[in-house]
Amino acid sequence: MRTPYPLLLLAAVSIGTAQAANTTPVATTTTIQPAVVEMQTSVGTVTIQLDWDKAPISSKNFLDYINTDFYKNTFFHRIYSVTDPKDSTKTVIKVLQGGGFDAPTMKLKTTNAPIINEATNGLHNAVGTIAMARTNDPNSATSQFFFNLTDNSSYFDATSSNPGYAVFGTIISGMDIVNKIGNYTTIKTAYSEGVPFSEVADCGFNFCLKKVIIEKIYTSNNIDSINSWTRVNVNGVGGRVTSSPSGISCISTSKTCTLKKSFGTAVSLTAKSNPGYEFKGWSGDCSGAVTPLVLDTKTKNNNCTATFSKTGS
Repeated sequence: MRTPYPLLLLAAVSIGTAQAANTTPVATTTTIQPAVVEMQTSVGTVTIQLDWDKAPISSKNFLDYINTDFYKNTFFHRIYSVTDPKDSTKTVIKVLQGGGFDAPTMKLKTTNAPIINEATNGLHNAVGTIAMARTNDPNSATSQFFFNLTDNSSYFDATSSNPGYAVFGTIISGMDIVNKIGNYTTIKTAYSEGVPFSEVADCGFNFCLKKVIIEKIYTSNNIDSINSWTRVNVNGVGGRVTSSPSGISCISTSKTCTLKKSFGTAVSLTAKSNPGYEFKGWSGDCSGAVTPLVLDTKTKNNNCTATFSKTGS
């Protein structure tokens, strides 16, 4: 008989204040929809295969938020971890949660109506899966999700006595990124027992903790096994990013700039600031502040953000 660990209260306690006025769970499905999403975080990209066959409601819900850029500039606000009471070195439950809090304000975002719980769809909360977060109400899931960092099937799958948490996809690339975030130091806040942060940054008069941001999520109907995509976004004003080979010329007012090349093609990105501004650095699959920056296009896509700001800010 397994140890009765407490159920995971995955959605924030105050989530009711951030939901849309219509709180009646909806059950809508769709047919032909993107099956692959690339979640660009500030420390790398996580690629997820959605399971439309077994989790159509949760998959459509996730896509609806993606299509409105809801997740842009949200952050991973919680690492939930439980150790074995008989062996403190053994972690029996561990998840990484995000999708609800706005990074600039650290407040819950207003969501769509909650959806029907699909936890009985036959998918398991195994390592590397993504599932819907919710409160104690089984049909309360809105925008928040979590990645299973351990095999949590015994605790989060639906049973006759447990409504469970609905799995709707699997990580097919970037599990190393998820584990990296999951191993970051955390800090307790009013809304979470463990917010992960990537580093302590010098903010001028004091020091601040760098949260892990979801910068952009891209969608596709399939995985391209022939070509590599380089995607660039510019954060802030006062600069431009160009590429070699040519194809990317991105400024702060631009939409995502893309360059499609065969795997193995050498690609470099150059960030140039305007007078009175400075290039602060790369994030996403690019890191540091080197420019030009040569990218590895042999095995994967590269989703990057360049940040510019006023000199001295």
